[in-house]
Amino acid sequence: MWHNLKLENVGKIEKTVAEFTVWMVGVLPYAKMRVKIFENQLGMYTGRTDLAIKRKFDGSPENGLGDGRSIEEALENTINNFNEMLKTDGIDELTEDDIEYSEWSDF
Repeated sequence: MWHNLKLENVGKIEKTVAEFTVWMVGVLPYAKMRVKIFENQLGMYTGRTDLAIKRKFDGSPENGLGDGRSIEEALENTINNFNEMLKTDGIDELTEDDIEYSEWSDF
């Protein structure tokens, strides 16, 4: 099983186990974003949005992130993290100037 692989020069292996399209009409400039869920070798899950918010305090783009013990929990925590960044930055609706998308090859 891939969870138990130990290979030379490999620090860790993650498996992409799910990809979701999340619609947030009225919040996102193009209405939707994608969330990828990865499983690590310990059986834990991590989610990441393909859309990064340019944060108000320093202008650096930050993706929504979340983890969990299941795909669903990681998805929920990722979206909650994204929403928390919106709330912290006082944003109701993002514009093109407020976001940065991940490279297509990363997603």
